[in-house]
Amino acid sequence: EGYKVISKKNGNSIFLPAAGRRYDSLYAAGLFGYYWSSSPSDSLNAYNLIFNSSEYEVDCLPRHYGFSVRAVSE
Repeated sequence: EGYKVISKKNGNSIFLPAAGRRYDSLYAAGLFGYYWSSSPSDSLNAYNLIFNSSEYEVDCLPRHYGFSVRAVSE
């Protein structure tokens, strides 16, 4: 399970697995994907993407949550 994201700019795509999150214990693996953005909003919070099989949301949450990080090469 996961979410395929396709760039509107160049058509490239990436598959983000629904890896769940960790905060004390693993939660929602296979059901939800939680990914950090590279952009913090301040010293305590950062932007993130949360999705399941039917919807997605961009949010801003405390940085101590155990979300996945997508590696990027330049």
